[in-house]
Amino acid sequence: MAIISFRYNFIFLKTVKTAGTSIEADLASLLDENDIVTPILPPLSKHTARNYQDSSGEAVFYNHMSAQKVRNLIGPDPFERMFKFCVEREPVEKCISHFHMLRNSDLHNPGNEYRASWQEYCEAGRFPVNLPIYTEMIDGQYRLLVDRVLRYDALAVELAEVMKACGLPEFRLTSRAKSEYSRNQLIRKEDVTPAQRDKIYTAFQKTLDVTGIDWTCAPSSQRSENP
Repeated sequence: MAIISFRYNFIFLKTVKTAGTSIEADLASLLDENDIVTPILPPLSKHTARNYQDSSGEAVFYNHMSAQKVRNLIGPDPFERMFKFCVEREPVEKCISHFHMLRNSDLHNPGNEYRASWQEYCEAGRFPVNLPIYTEMIDGQYRLLVDRVLRYDALAVELAEVMKACGLPEFRLTSRAKSEYSRNQLIRKEDVTPAQRDKIYTAFQKTLDVTGIDWTCAPSSQRSENP
């Protein structure tokens, strides 16, 4: 979880390697003082966390919190009334970004102890599948708990649409938080083998089924611009 805005009536659920920190940074300064904004690491000057602790000072709202836990804290009726969204990314690109974070981030790899190669990363199979963040299991099936899953490859357009509908028509995504993780480029998408791609897509199959996103097709906004 990243942000709950009571003023603008939305909940943003943060997934891994989908520009979540950039979204938080750009939204934080626009929200009401009574809204909930969770801390981010490393801290950013334009982002101020607030209202994420209980009366004892314990953090009850936190980074990458699930929709189910948010619902439990704010109550089912407010949860259902609010517009809920998250972001997803093409699985191979998401894993490449995750791998670079594990290798290049001082926060996630202090002392440079994680030295796995891309091949070893794929063999381990600990991919950033975030389905539990924005779904719940009912009768053995995953059900979306968000109203919209934004596409990372169309994020600037789709996020602006969502914010306009929520009452922030001037919102633009400008931050580029944590982009330094990929500056030391260790693997490119074109270098991923068919076997590695198949393994990644197998791990993300339920995510693909639930979100209904076909990553072989361009986003609708791009298709409308290029008929």
